[in-house]
Amino acid sequence: MLVGLYANPDRDPDFVYRQQLTQLFADKGVQVLTDPAKFGSADLVISLGGDGTFLTLAHLDTVIDKPCIGVNLGSVGFLTEIEPQDLAQAVDQICQGQYEIDERMMLSMQVLDDQGQLLQKREALNDVAMMRLAGGRIVTVDFWINSHPVERIPGDGLIISTSTGSTAYSLAAGGPIVHPDMDVIIITPICPHTLHNRSYLAPGDATIELRLSEDSSAAMVSADGKQSIKIEQGMIKIQKSRRTFKILRLGGDRFYQVLPQKIQERGMLR
Repeated sequence: MLVGLYANPDRDPDFVYRQQLTQLFADKGVQVLTDPAKFGSADLVISLGGDGTFLTLAHLDTVIDKPCIGVNLGSVGFLTEIEPQDLAQAVDQICQGQYEIDERMMLSMQVLDDQGQLLQKREALNDVAMMRLAGGRIVTVDFWINSHPVERIPGDGLIISTSTGSTAYSLAAGGPIVHPDMDVIIITPICPHTLHNRSYLAPGDATIELRLSEDSSAAMVSADGKQSIKIEQGMIKIQKSRRTFKILRLGGDRFYQVLPQKIQERGMLR
């Protein structure tokens, strides 16, 4: 077995936890890889950091189709399952094959020009967000579901989220908490300048289209908060990706078991 270890030096100073994991796996006769460029040879990959580190790992080309799991060295950790004090137990379970693999839905985002030509393409595990520029005026976004016009929303933008991402930016904007196994797409307004603020739930196979209105200011669009793209016209098309992301899970489905603790920890953050 080969295991990739992807450590965030800001969360794991001097790579203390990475070294501990390396020794624990070595004691089991398992070799580790620490160079992300070589993760394509790994059987699974472990991130050491917070949810942001896990999302960065998810966007590496070398981890496509690789089961991944995270050690929670962040503040809350909805995506990271292993707590630092449980490293030895987690290594035992992994080496004994005592785990399950979830295949999580991802989103495919296409940035199209006014003629419908593809300009850029991104994928997201958590969400795609169209937002006003920093310090800029509000944006007015028209959106469609399956080619049907739904609403024009002025405000700070929209978040298009997977069920996995329902506990991330979408939750902060007032969106619903959705079990990650559910095959849905969540559309949540960000600080809308309207008399209502409600999320929309669409089937996982729906196509979501976003377009700035003619009198709207420019916006930024990003996938999982990475590589923002400035948008002044054209369309953003969001669909379920053909690719899924494999999350290695220890101890079965504990989503509702750990949810109250995670929500409480998030509320206590300063």
